[in-house]
Amino acid sequence: MKCPRTGSLLKRVKLGKIEIEISEECAGIFFDQFELERFDEKHEIEGEVLIKHLSKFKPIVLKNDSRINCPKCENVVMMRRFYSPKHIVEIDECPGCAGIWLDAGELDLIRKHFSTESERLAMCEQLTKEVDLHPEVLKHQKEYDEKMSKLETLSKILNRVVSRRHLF
Repeated sequence: MKCPRTGSLLKRVKLGKIEIEISEECAGIFFDQFELERFDEKHEIEGEVLIKHLSKFKPIVLKNDSRINCPKCENVVMMRRFYSPKHIVEIDECPGCAGIWLDAGELDLIRKHFSTESERLAMCEQLTKEVDLHPEVLKHQKEYDEKMSKLETLSKILNRVVSRRHLF
């Protein structure tokens, strides 16, 4: 596999039972589906070892906001999304294989800002509550409910008409 930022070959590194691919040129990391979850929390020793290993490499200055292709699915453009509701770290995720590319320093940021999965879930719940109570969302929800009520009324009328036609 090649680095999506530099085009150099990625190096396979084994940490515990997991093999990941890293770029020694830009200090980026490619995680297969669900692998990042083994490195993203402060208490996970593999993450600390990986960060220490990557610190050996001097990352080159890159334009990290450009879209990249997945190192595994070469013809698939990765999606850019935030790792959590805090909107601190933006990651690249492949819609094909669900692999994740982290640029230099992003794993360290993730580990510093998100200590546990339960903390992330609590943040998501809080964000959902805030969104649900936002005036614009409430306005659209009211409009939606009114339209659904009208459609239900229309559906009942049409059902009566159809059932009466069957009687004759």
